[in-house]
Amino acid sequence: MEITQRQAQILAAIVKEYSQKGEPVGSEELTDKYHFELSPATIRNEMQALEKAGFLVQPHTSAGRMPTDQGYRYFVNKLMGHLQLKASEQERLRVELRRLQKQYLELGRSITKLLADQAQGAAFALLPQNVSTSGFSQIIDEDTTSEEVKELANFFEELEDHGKALIKMDIKEVEAFIGREAPSPLASDFSLVVSRVDMPGGQKGLIGIVGPKRMKYARNISLLEYVSKLIAGGLGAVVIFNF
Repeated sequence: MEITQRQAQILAAIVKEYSQKGEPVGSEELTDKYHFELSPATIRNEMQALEKAGFLVQPHTSAGRMPTDQGYRYFVNKLMGHLQLKASEQERLRVELRRLQKQYLELGRSITKLLADQAQGAAFALLPQNVSTSGFSQIIDEDTTSEEVKELANFFEELEDHGKALIKMDIKEVEAFIGREAPSPLASDFSLVVSRVDMPGGQKGLIGIVGPKRMKYARNISLLEYVSKLIAGGLGAVVIFNF
């Protein structure tokens, strides 16, 4: 379903604000911060239209709006510009991953810790004969229900089986699964971003990040793209040689 350019700009702004603050976004906030040259009333009308179309939801009367799964999906597919990591961030990742070449037996664990720290979420790596996770505690807070904790824990406990299913899907480089879109069971308020890793020896691996639906998709997708290329371009050769 297509929306107008004005509605797209408003939706993108709401996704950005909600991702940063985790709170419903109101028309006045958009007017003050984004200078749309529209009145708050006009913005409210557009937000209502986006809500009616299924892209936004209003948690309660008089509150602002927050993105739905459909809204996140439209943002990821249509609106999200490719985020280039800063040169300093690229260099920091390069230096860190070069250091990891000397520690290939713990490569998966080190990669997941690095990704979890950079993404402020949970991360995992499924490399040949190596399954590692990190950062689970970073995605659990006071708003996480006991049922969600159970679902997330089950996902990570059965990660090897889920990973095999994901690898068989022939994921094209990096892919985002929002809420219940995930091919493996995942709590509905969380998203999964995964990247295929093509190892030099022809074997395949997978790295991924799990976080709340309001995660910073552009940054996390860029992180996975960059790290997977570094692994495939050099680290992978060390790992394969020693398996």
